[in-house]
Amino acid sequence: MTATPASAAALCILCATLTGCGGGRTTSPFANLDPQAARELAHQIESTRAQVLEADLREAFAIHAPRNILLLSGGDADGAFGCGVLAGWRNAANPAERRPTFDVVTGVSTGALMATFAFLGEPRDDAQLRDVYTHLRDQDVMDGPFGPGPPNSVFDTTPLKRLIAHHVTDESIHRVAEAHRAGRRLYVATVELDSGSAVIWPLSKIASDAVSPGDGAAVNPAGVERFRQVLLAAASIPVLFPPVQIDGGLHVDAGIREAIFLRQAMLGFRKAYDDSQSNHQDPPTVWAIVNAKLRSSPEPVADNLLHIGVRSLTLYTESLQVFNLRDAAHLAAAHNPPFNFRWLSEPDELDAAPTAGLLGSMFDPNVTVKLYKAGEILAQYKHAPWHDGAPKLDEDPDAP
Repeated sequence: MTATPASAAALCILCATLTGCGGGRTTSPFANLDPQAARELAHQIESTRAQVLEADLREAFAIHAPRNILLLSGGDADGAFGCGVLAGWRNAANPAERRPTFDVVTGVSTGALMATFAFLGEPRDDAQLRDVYTHLRDQDVMDGPFGPGPPNSVFDTTPLKRLIAHHVTDESIHRVAEAHRAGRRLYVATVELDSGSAVIWPLSKIASDAVSPGDGAAVNPAGVERFRQVLLAAASIPVLFPPVQIDGGLHVDAGIREAIFLRQAMLGFRKAYDDSQSNHQDPPTVWAIVNAKLRSSPEPVADNLLHIGVRSLTLYTESLQVFNLRDAAHLAAAHNPPFNFRWLSEPDELDAAPTAGLLGSMFDPNVTVKLYKAGEILAQYKHAPWHDGAPKLDEDPDAP
C-alpha cells in the first residue's frame, strides 16, 4: 500500500531483525541460473507479458478508442482522499466537470484496491469505497506483529484477504467482465521480486475469463481467486506484509517501483483513432489522483536513526510520486493524438493526521474521514480543481 511514516518506522526498526529469515517458498524460477540465463529468462517473461497486454488493448480499442483514462496512486490510508474525490467528482457543481466513464483504469497499492470500484463507477461502488475507507482499522487489514505464519513479514494479511473476498464478490466479477466485453480495461500492478520487474495484471480480462457470457452464468472460482490474489499482492508492502505467490513468483506492492503507472499502449493505437476522432471536438484525457501530498509539511527531525530513516523514506516516496506523475504527463502529451493530462493530489495545507507519533496506527477512522471529506469537497465544490500538465519542479521567472 506504499509505506506511510508509521509503516516506515516499523520497517526501519525491524529490517535488521528480519534479514536472513526464510518464507514458505523453496524454489525460484531463477534458481541455479547463471546471470546471463537469468537475464534471458526475465526478458522472455517480460516479452510475453507485454504481448498479452498489447493484445488485450488492441481488442478493446477495436471497439472504440480511449477517451478517458484514470490513474490511481498508492498511499495506504490516504486512499480515503481518492475515494472522496471520486464521490465528489460525480456530483461536481458544474455539470460539465462531472466524472466521466473511464475506458482504462490503473491502480498501484491502495489505488489497486480502489480501482475495481472506480472502474465499475456506479454510486453504489462509491458508497462501498466510502464505507470501507472511512471505517478501516489496522485489525481489519493485518494481524501481528510476528504471528505464527512463515517468517517473511512483520504482519499477517489474513484480515485483508477476508476484506477483499467480502467486497470483491461474484457479482462484482460479473460486472467487471461485462465492462471488459464492452471494450473497457482495468489494470493493477505488482513487482515480482525475483526479476525485479513491474507486472501489469489485466484484471478485467481475468474477470472476463472467469465468467461465461450471458446473465446468470456461473463464475469460475479459480478465476475469482486469481483476481483477489492479484489485489492482495498489489497491496502487500514488502517486509511489513508477506509477498503473494502467483505463477511461481513472489509479488508485492508495485509502489517500490512506481507510485502511479501508465503505458503507451493504454493511450490507444493510431488505427483506433482513424474513424473515431472526427466525432470528438475535445482531446482525450488522462486523469490522475494522487493519494498523498507531493510536498509534506516541514517538521523537526531528531538526529537519530529512526527519525532520519522515516523522514528520508517519506521524502523519497514524495519524489517518486512527482517523477512518476511527470512521466505519465509527458507520455500523454507525446502521444499521437495527444492527451490532456489532469491531476490532483492532497493539498499541502491538508492536515488530517493527529500527532500520534511515528508508531501510530496505519488506519485510523478519525484520519480517514477527514481525508475522505477533503477529497469530496475539493472535487465537488472547487471550480476546476484539476491541475493541467506535468507538475512543475520550478517556476518560469518570466511568466506573468
